Parts: sequence; structure tokens; C-alpha cells
Amino acid sequence: MSALGSEVGISPARDRRRLLWAGRTTFDVVLDASHTDGTIALLDQRGERGDATPVHIHRAEAEIFYVLDGAIQAWAGEDQVRLGAGDAIYLPAGLQHAFGVVTAEARIITVTAPAGFAGFVRDAGVAVDDVPTTWEFDLDAILAASSAHEIDIVGPPPALTFDEVP
Repeated sequence: MSALGSEVGISPARDRRRLLWAGRTTFDVVLDASHTDGTIALLDQRGERGDATPVHIHRAEAEIFYVLDGAIQAWAGEDQVRLGAGDAIYLPAGLQHAFGVVTAEARIITVTAPAGFAGFVRDAGVAVDDVPTTWEFDLDAILAASSAHEIDIVGPPPALTFDEVP
């Protein structure tokens, strides 16, 4: 844990590996259950235009997206909203949702409570430095990891609306 006390979690950047996901999205699991006694997770996510999540439901976790750079299109239930730098959205547990990157690049901080989503990202992602040149994302890995972490995949990624020239 930490030299600061048994309840303080520290996550040095040098100790973490970025994980590649669908498209060219990468995750840095900054804080996970081991840092927070399972209460919360913090992830730094970077995606490229067109990267999108499938429609899914976190049965046990609330989720927050805070957009640092770029823009995303987010769906929450039947509603959708475009979020740019400085915008955030809170999604309670049990609400179907998805999002996709609509600018050349986007950087998003994701917070979940409790912390199980970080384990899902680790189980389904591939370390960036381990990706072979002919690698294609393994949908079966997402489905297996989602089941193990109380996440239901309920549909494909929604269609994105692009306002900008690529």
C-alpha cells in the first residue's frame, strides 16, 4: 500500500502498464481495489475518433466520465449527450449506457464505485507493449470479463455523429 499509512493508496506511474482495448483506446488503471480497499477505481482513458463501447450495464457500480480533452458522445438510457473538455456525466449502477469518441482524440478520466471495473479492464485488455503487429481485439475476452465483473453487454456500440472533419 503506502509508507503513509495502511489506509493510504499510492499508485506510482512507473509501476503501471497501459492496456489496449477495442479500436485504439488505451487505459491506465491509476487506482484499483488494492489502493482503495475496493471502494473506488480511477482510470485514465485515451481514445481515437470512432472508438466506442458496446451498450452495457454495470450491475454493481456507478460510473463517472470526466472529459479532459476532445469530445465524446454518451448515451444514458434512451438519452444522449455530447460532452467536451471539462464536461462530466454520472451514471448510476443499473443504467444502460455507452459512449464513443467523436473528435480526433479524447482523454477521459473514469471513476467507478465500487472498484470492480478496474479488474474488468485488466482482464479484457492487452498490455500495450505486448500487442503483436497482427493483433485484433478479442470480443470473447470482453464477454468473459464482463460476466466475471457484473457487467452486462446488451448491444453493439451505437452509431456516432461526427460534426468535425476527420
